[in-house]
Amino acid sequence: MTESRFKKLAVLAALLGAAACAAAAVEPELTGLIFWLPCGLVADVLWELAMTGEGWRIFAIVIYVLICLLPALGLLLIRRRRRPWREDWLLLVLSAALFLLLGRALDSRRDMYSVFAQMGLFSVLTAWLVLRLLRCIGASDDARLVKLSRIAVALLGLIYGFTAGWTLVSAAAGLFSDFQLSVLADGVSGCATAVILVLGCLRALRLVNTLGPAGELTDESVAEAGGFYRFSAKALAAIVLVNMCADLAKLLLIDLSSNSSVNVSLPILPLLFCLAALIVSRFMAAHKRLRDDNDLFV
Repeated sequence: MTESRFKKLAVLAALLGAAACAAAAVEPELTGLIFWLPCGLVADVLWELAMTGEGWRIFAIVIYVLICLLPALGLLLIRRRRRPWREDWLLLVLSAALFLLLGRALDSRRDMYSVFAQMGLFSVLTAWLVLRLLRCIGASDDARLVKLSRIAVALLGLIYGFTAGWTLVSAAAGLFSDFQLSVLADGVSGCATAVILVLGCLRALRLVNTLGPAGELTDESVAEAGGFYRFSAKALAAIVLVNMCADLAKLLLIDLSSNSSVNVSLPILPLLFCLAALIVSRFMAAHKRLRDDNDLFV
């Protein structure tokens, strides 16, 4: 992915985040769709079928069993093609979780149990995705790792771009409805942090694009790694200072008579991202120097 294309996609992601936040502010029910689809929809449809009549109740039970068995059937299809990997057995866990959580949602008819089923579904799928990604990285050669790194950096930048747009509109909506200093401080710090991380992803993408076809380091890569290191150090300091100023502003200027809700945030994930960027850039420069020294020795 080129830098110009990444910039366009990042702006588009920010606009999409702003539009999504604005839509959620106008229609708060839209936010609930995240926790309602698909488990809540399935539970509602099956319940309506079961209440239609005795025959439809049996049909709803059959549909419920088939839906819960879909992950297990997927595992059977995988076994016909190859030997299942360890993470593939999580599909059985997913089937069992759907049986229990979706069944409880149907039995109790409480919306919260549908939310629990949705959260369980996302939890198992996330675990499967992470384990599968780790296997893919471990089995990849250098050229494929470069491609995966490029994709990961681009996706991370788009996520932070979406977050920046969402945070900006969320803070603006909170200010227009009822001015609160904590909302303004959180919005400014969150949006600034997301923008800094988008720029960091842009620099990381530029660094990955300088690598050779097989992932080998070049002189351009080392030069870009040095610039990436300096940017990461400044980004880390900027994120810490912005969040510190926001926290101090909330703690010093808050009026307890009108607002008793205040929180102090610590941006753990952005800090870890910047620290990882610092370590990677220093490692790349040191590796290139060591390889050049070995070439001179030979």
